[in-house]
Amino acid sequence: MEKSALLNEIDFIEHGFYNKEDSKTAENPILMNQVHSVDSLFLTRQPTQTPASDSFITQTPHLNLTVKTADCAPVLLVDVKSRMIAAVHAGWKGAFQGILENTVLQMVTKGASIETTVAAVGPHLQKKSFEIDQNMFALFPKTEAIFFEQTDSTHFLFDFHAYVIHRLKRIGLKEIDSILIDTYTDFSYNSYRREPLNPARQFSCIQIKE
Repeated sequence: MEKSALLNEIDFIEHGFYNKEDSKTAENPILMNQVHSVDSLFLTRQPTQTPASDSFITQTPHLNLTVKTADCAPVLLVDVKSRMIAAVHAGWKGAFQGILENTVLQMVTKGASIETTVAAVGPHLQKKSFEIDQNMFALFPKTEAIFFEQTDSTHFLFDFHAYVIHRLKRIGLKEIDSILIDTYTDFSYNSYRREPLNPARQFSCIQIKE
């Protein structure tokens, strides 16, 4: 299990970015039905069913907010002032559509402050492993062409990590930590791109201790 040095400094939370084996040890994970949306759900208690959402937010202790990934970026957020946390599933579609910004803005409506919110990005598909075609590249505005490296007439490498950081900074976050593990090349992690028929996912978790 990997931990963010930035989040480790916050004494009222527990967190972890689990690999595929570690994920089996996660205690009482609260899972979401992730659909690559911009939907965020504020929790005050344990859900009775698995809700359709791509991020959870809470200020309630002992709710183990959990993101499942296998190449997408798990992003954990903490507002140290309001003691509010969030766990975000940021695939490229969700990031492109605004799941990160939407989660932060919903945190703000519940009393958080952008100035005191920090983020940690867990293991995900890195640029060297993220080849895309012209159709996906064409979806992005020209101002975001800097996140792509063309490899031939119809293919590009997408710097997904830099793009996620860009979206977090654009909404105003200043302190952002990253764990730069490539889920495609590191076989201790599940990778949809490497094994598209494997349904297994690793967990990224965060909860308030007290």
